[in-house]
Amino acid sequence: LACLAIAYAAKPGHIITPFGYVREECYHEIPSGSVISENKDTGVVTIKHEYSQVFMQIPPCNTGKAAVQVQKRAVEEYNGWLAYTTFHYPDGIDSFLGDFSVPEAPAKEPEVLYIFTGLQNVDWIPKVDPEPAVFDIIQPVLQYPGSKSGEWGVKSWYVTLSGDVYATSMIPAAIGSNIFGNMTRVGPDKWYIGSTNSAGKTTEFTIARDRLKIQPWAYNTLECYGCEDCSYEPTTVTKFTKLQLFSAGKQVTPTWVTHKSPNPKCHELAVVNGPESVDIYFNKN
Repeated sequence: LACLAIAYAAKPGHIITPFGYVREECYHEIPSGSVISENKDTGVVTIKHEYSQVFMQIPPCNTGKAAVQVQKRAVEEYNGWLAYTTFHYPDGIDSFLGDFSVPEAPAKEPEVLYIFTGLQNVDWIPKVDPEPAVFDIIQPVLQYPGSKSGEWGVKSWYVTLSGDVYATSMIPAAIGSNIFGNMTRVGPDKWYIGSTNSAGKTTEFTIARDRLKIQPWAYNTLECYGCEDCSYEPTTVTKFTKLQLFSAGKQVTPTWVTHKSPNPKCHELAVVNGPESVDIYFNKN
C-alpha cells in the first residue's frame, strides 16, 4: 500500500477533532443555536446568536500553515477512521437524517472515539494523499469520553482543512440510547446541523458558505485516536438506523459501500443491512 496522509500524534498547539488534529487558533467552540456566515471577499466569518446579535467575528486562520495537521505515515502507523460506509450522489444530497446508537463505554479510555453520520463536498478521508484543494465536512458527532471521563457526549461539527473548525457546546448521551443526526439544506449554500439526545436536547448550528452548495458524499463512521487495541473500544455494536437521504425534494435510496482501516486496532467492521440500516462492529470475529 502507498504511503498514507493522516492526522496522527498531535504537535503542541493542536487539538483533536473528528477529522484529526487541528491548530488551536483554527478551532472555535460556539453556543448551540449559532448562525455562521462568511464574507466572500474578506474571508471573515461572522457568528450570530439570539436576536441576530453579532457576538464573534473571526478573520481567516493563518493560511501560511495548514489548519489540520496532516503527515505522511506508513500503513502500520495509520490512526483515524476504522470502519465506515460511503454513498455518492452526484446531484448532491440536500438532507441526511438518521439515528445512531450509544454503545457501552470501553474498558480503557482512548484519546477520543467518534461515531457519526456526515456529508462532504469530496470523498476524502484522512488516509490517502494528495489532499483536495477544497474540503469540508458537516457532521453530528457522538464521542467518548464526553465532557468528563466515563461518559459519552454529543456535538455538531463543521471542519475544513484550510482555515477553520466549528463545534457546538456538548450535551450528554446515555448508554443504550439513540442520537438523532440532522443535516439539512436550508438555503442555496446554507445548512442546518443538529444532534439530538434521547432526552430531547439538541445542540445545533446553521452555516452558510459558498463551498456548501453541493455535498454529494454521505458517511456512517467509526473513528478513533489512541485506540491501541480492543480494550479501548466498546464491545456492543453501534447501529445506524432510520437513515434517510433527500435530494431536490425527493427521497434517495442509498447503496452503501463498506470500508475499513488499513491498520485495524481490533476487528472493526461496517455491515450494511439495507438502505436505512448500517451496523458498525468494534470486534467482529
